[in-house]
Amino acid sequence: MKDDILKSGVDEAARVPVAQSPSARATAASTVPAGDTLLMRRFSKGAVRIADTVSLSIALLVSLFGSSLAAGQSFKQILALRVSIQTLIVGTALLVVWRVFFWATGMYRPRQSSSQLGFLLRGPVAVSLSSLPVALTMFLGKYTFSQIWHISLLFAVTGLLLMGLNRVVLFTFYDSVQPALRKKRNVVVVGTGPRAFMLTQQLLAHPSFDYQICGFVDSDPQPDCKGLAPVLGPLDDLENILMRRPVDEVLIALPLKSAFADVQQAVAMCGHAGVKALYSVDLFQSKIAKNHTVDEETGVRGMEMVHSDQRLILKDIFDRTAALFGIILLLPVFFAIAVAIKLTSKGPVLFRQERWGKNKRTFGMMKFRSMVVDAEARMAALEKHNEFGGPMFKMKNDPRVTKVGQFLRRTSLDELPQLFNVLRGEMSLVGPRPLPNRDVALFSEPWLMRRFSVKPGITGLWQVSGRSETDFDQTIRLDLHYIDHWNLPMDLKILAKTVSVVFRGKGAY
Repeated sequence: MKDDILKSGVDEAARVPVAQSPSARATAASTVPAGDTLLMRRFSKGAVRIADTVSLSIALLVSLFGSSLAAGQSFKQILALRVSIQTLIVGTALLVVWRVFFWATGMYRPRQSSSQLGFLLRGPVAVSLSSLPVALTMFLGKYTFSQIWHISLLFAVTGLLLMGLNRVVLFTFYDSVQPALRKKRNVVVVGTGPRAFMLTQQLLAHPSFDYQICGFVDSDPQPDCKGLAPVLGPLDDLENILMRRPVDEVLIALPLKSAFADVQQAVAMCGHAGVKALYSVDLFQSKIAKNHTVDEETGVRGMEMVHSDQRLILKDIFDRTAALFGIILLLPVFFAIAVAIKLTSKGPVLFRQERWGKNKRTFGMMKFRSMVVDAEARMAALEKHNEFGGPMFKMKNDPRVTKVGQFLRRTSLDELPQLFNVLRGEMSLVGPRPLPNRDVALFSEPWLMRRFSVKPGITGLWQVSGRSETDFDQTIRLDLHYIDHWNLPMDLKILAKTVSVVFRGKGAY
């Protein structure tokens, strides 16, 4: 096993309607954040602060521009003015002072920043105070008292209007636009008591994610969550649930003191399956978890079981860009292969097979057809000839492979259409290979499912470490090693090694 290259480094769950049970309502009513509370938290973030700073900056420019026009200057003269270092220093100082005044007047306290009334009461005071340093700056700049008065008044009115407008835009976005853009997340909740009810309600009201409650897991089901979603089974069944369902996150909502061992067991099961665990207090440890995250909307903490950071954005951009250029450059090769397949065997040029992708969601993986059209129907008769061992099927002299298919497989050209899967975001250039339903159905250990916690790849550590010459256990170890130690330089090394392996045809059949 060539680990040396690493040293550098079933179906969608239906949306469950929110229905509060009588017993849970009394317990959780005082703690479940309502829409207004969630809005307060959103408005306590930096978006409104940035919008206010931009509003006052624009208001200052408008007031100076208007003053210059009133003094008889032309547009051309105004636009020809140069910005000096002194002007930049003064502008920066004004920004700092404005922020201090807004903080002192309580503009960004959650309760005030979330309501129109709070803004109407504090906005005029904050803007009036902010106009004082503007007036002082004009005075030091030897403006006349008339000019200072008009500039300050225009600054205050314009700033107040723009700040009100940006709040209207933000309220509209958070209330009307953001809910439509929420990303879907399938979640299993561990626990059925008042705590589970409260945290479930928070997830369902989440502004960024559209949480689908698959069901609850609890060895001793309580009535608090009755009607929200079905109870899928006891805690011991969690691993089997995570093996067969497309679950993105597990919300652990058991009472911490009385069920500490159960919570730790649930975290361990999530680690085995590579599924993110959510919990409310940072008390638990996992050897697999990469980092801890805190959701500011719900106060729930998350324990990531795979790498999940901004580097993945770079990986996605690189994958899609490279796939697009690859498709364009290889169009003649695509055409030649399509002609060769059509001239030598009956059937379609492309073969599309359902494979398991990230978080156990299936997709149609594309390949150039290298087998006869009834290859899958003849699979059962060849099972006894499997040379790979374990759930995955490999056969060196597979009678279903066509003559052109033998060449395509030996050179890995049959994999080229998967560039379209990468472009669609279903696959990555580098990652564990996507497996067909037949192979996954034979998985018997929950820890094997962790290979589905990342996007599958066209190539991977297995492909550059022997391909078909490795056995199943080695393949899984290589996949998990890649998942746990992934970084961008590793991807580049694997891609470079893939070119060498493909040219040599090592381990391909």
